[in-house]
Amino acid sequence: MCYERLLFVIPPYFSTDDYGLRSAVLPPFTIPYGVLSLDAYLKKIFKNKVEVSIIDLNISLREALALTHAIDLNELFKRLLTMRLKEFNPTIIGVSALFNTSFRYIEDLAKTIKTECSECLIIAGGGLPSAAYREVLEHCPSIDAICKGEGEIPLAELVGARNKLELLESHVSWLTRKGLSTGKIPDKTFVENLDEIPMLDYSLIKLDDYNSRSIDKRFSSYEKREMSIHTSRGCPFSCIFCSNPALHGNKVRSASVERVINEVRVMKVQHGMTVLLIEDDHFFFDKKRAKHILKELSFLNIRIEFPNGVAVYSIDEEVAALLAAAGASTVALAVESGSDYVLKCIIGKPLNTKMVKGKVEMLRRHGVQCHVFIVIGLPGEMPEHRKETLDLLLDVGFDWAHVFCAVPIFGSRLYDICIENDYIKQTSFMEHVNTTKCVITAPGVNPDEIEKTAYEINLNVNFVNNHNLISGNYSTAIKYFENVTLKYPEHAFGHFFLGKAF
Repeated sequence: MCYERLLFVIPPYFSTDDYGLRSAVLPPFTIPYGVLSLDAYLKKIFKNKVEVSIIDLNISLREALALTHAIDLNELFKRLLTMRLKEFNPTIIGVSALFNTSFRYIEDLAKTIKTECSECLIIAGGGLPSAAYREVLEHCPSIDAICKGEGEIPLAELVGARNKLELLESHVSWLTRKGLSTGKIPDKTFVENLDEIPMLDYSLIKLDDYNSRSIDKRFSSYEKREMSIHTSRGCPFSCIFCSNPALHGNKVRSASVERVINEVRVMKVQHGMTVLLIEDDHFFFDKKRAKHILKELSFLNIRIEFPNGVAVYSIDEEVAALLAAAGASTVALAVESGSDYVLKCIIGKPLNTKMVKGKVEMLRRHGVQCHVFIVIGLPGEMPEHRKETLDLLLDVGFDWAHVFCAVPIFGSRLYDICIENDYIKQTSFMEHVNTTKCVITAPGVNPDEIEKTAYEINLNVNFVNNHNLISGNYSTAIKYFENVTLKYPEHAFGHFFLGKAF
């Protein structure tokens, strides 16, 4: 078996056109957990016959922006890639892309790689290529093949194959242009027992580059080290805006409680982790297991957060107490809408808005702050539904509301609906899109009005009627307003209400 050198390239999932030129307002970066999992699985099978390196161009771009704003992105990426290619001399290059916004970069990156390493095999995987395999192959001619779904087993079988081109054509989870032309539909190959994936090797990245995703702004970045964990994969639900099933499927697979706790201990002891980000799409799919994990985490003296939000219905007094004991100082609830009609008939979410306030009160009785995720601008959502959402937010009084415009992500029902009904342009996947911009034009949805409404809800709920300011929790309000003014120095409401809090 030949020795392989794999370079994983993570294209930017943002743009200076989207977020402006101040590096302070760029979104937080996500530890490339999926790529680290691929590395761990490959090294388990091939030992020292495989070497892996990672270049995350999000980090490179942030570092460049800190030095100068006058940047030709394509030239920057070309220079960075060329340097790494010469240093590492890879045999296989994997482009790992999660979000729609990375689409605009993939072909330019792959073309640079082909120019420098004409003999290299260039493959792509992750949420974006997995769901949009047809579009990626059609628009990115420098990509040789795409992996559908999770990559551990398909990539290992590719690395171990004597004839890699033959494997790409025959394997159920790999798709090439030839396979696309013959009508091949790729399918997912899963690791059923997540305990089979070894502990991750974090020496491949700099953990200090990924330390700004936690939502409790009462803790400064100098007091923490954030690390992520996925204790399960898959989600039984099919919320309209979610692409999870396209990557991980509807069946939930999980690591054992013992494996989870051992991994967290390693993170704390060996890497100094103080904040654990539990990235599961549905952590409480098995409530008994979730409670067991929370009980064990309570002995480790760390903070925990759930970046993807927590299912509201899963909260009860016992769970609230366990969350507090495990170090969940703040929990984001995945409410999404204050309209029961939108939740049931548009999103497809098993939630009744009447239960929300009681669940928040449960958490607060145990000292846990509550954030909320809200999505507006879904096709069929009317102004009266958005009014119901605002009313719910004002009634409940969350510590902070994260209000997003609906984004039609590849692999989601929302994307399919938008394409079928001509609610977005066919080329939207190549446009500059983020969650503050609305690209959907549909019944009840006018892009300009949606963006304006999202902004006004933010100002109303988080500033004018800020729960902590109104309740007299001034020190907490100050921390949140200071975070706003630090990131956005010209934010008038941030400065005004920071002054009121003082």
